[in-house]
Amino acid sequence: MFLFRRRPANLPDPVVMYLDAPRPDPALSWRDVPYSVMDVETTGLNPRRDALLAIGMVDIDEGRIRMERRWYSLVHPPDNMPINPDAIRVHQLLPQDLEHAPPLDDVIPAVLQRITGRVLVVHVADIDIGFLRQAMHRLYGVEPRGPAIDTARLAWHFQRHQRLITGSESEQEPALQLRALAESVGLPVYPEHNAFNDALTTAQLFLAQVSVLTTRNAPRLRDLLRAGGCLR
Repeated sequence: MFLFRRRPANLPDPVVMYLDAPRPDPALSWRDVPYSVMDVETTGLNPRRDALLAIGMVDIDEGRIRMERRWYSLVHPPDNMPINPDAIRVHQLLPQDLEHAPPLDDVIPAVLQRITGRVLVVHVADIDIGFLRQAMHRLYGVEPRGPAIDTARLAWHFQRHQRLITGSESEQEPALQLRALAESVGLPVYPEHNAFNDALTTAQLFLAQVSVLTTRNAPRLRDLLRAGGCLR
């Protein structure tokens, strides 16, 4: 974790606005809270060693996915960081695809503008928020701020709750992969390892997960953060 006693001076306006924006009230009904769902593609899984290659985002407002506000950007990797063949086989982004992509220091301010004042939603926070954290630390010397929700943590919470109710003690770890979770609740799955497609699948999964809570009572933002919060 990166710790800073004071904010660095001369930060770009989008970064300042992101850091200073009021946080959504945890007492609000979940439907009254704005969300931004994000997914990333990278050269690997280690934020300290690997690079961002693509970011996809979609908004949720008033409980509905806003396709007209979808956003996607490739990211030009550092020149000294080649894309290994294993990563290419996963996301199918070739070096020539990224040759004219904007650099990270152009993309991250656009991301921060989109999530300012909103709740960030990701699937497996160690990856998506880990890369965002590393980029913000390197570029600006600051940390990302919450609130944020991890749909993988929400899934783990639901599955653990179900095991407690049924008394089952399965030795197998619950399946938390995005595709498996989406298929388990009857959602369409788009071609994987595309940052926008996976952001859309995550958004649909999030709404399906919230619908489970809604059958019991009307969840508030604080309920979702208790079950799947991943960033203070």
